[in-house]
Amino acid sequence: MGEIIEQIYLALVGALSLTVFGGIALYIMSASYSRWRDFERHYATTTLPKTLAKRMAGAVRISQPGARWGHLSGDLKSYRHPPVHVRVHKDGLSLSMVQPFKFGHRDLFLPFSKMTVEPAAWDMLSNEYGIQMKDVEGIEIVMFSNIMQWAAEHSEVLDLMLQRAEVVRDLERAS
Repeated sequence: MGEIIEQIYLALVGALSLTVFGGIALYIMSASYSRWRDFERHYATTTLPKTLAKRMAGAVRISQPGARWGHLSGDLKSYRHPPVHVRVHKDGLSLSMVQPFKFGHRDLFLPFSKMTVEPAAWDMLSNEYGIQMKDVEGIEIVMFSNIMQWAAEHSEVLDLMLQRAEVVRDLERAS
């Protein structure tokens, strides 16, 4: 009889531990992906137009514009998202998280007509690009320059945006 009670006790402790761990994990995911959801409100999609090119980016960061050092920047919602698939389309870019991180997060379609590309810094890297969208104020999606340059090879519009960002970057360095 004592063994049965001990097994029930261990099962309850295990279940409680898993519940607490799962709750903490859900809270962290919810807090971490709040910036992604800011973009989802305006740019979420379930169907994507024809893809011209697809590549996996090492990571993207969604944060306030400007040089950021993660939590040291004062932007507590600044977050590096796990590997993201970047797709180039005729009218825009799409981003989708890889599994298992994608759970509960829809793909984003970022139309070129509402996009501006600005020079950005990511930790010690100073030649990256930040995508700012018309409907989402005060935050940008920062991507590594090699991913943005690859995407620009497949889109003339994006190539022009990167050229403009480089002119702005050169002007900032000159002043």
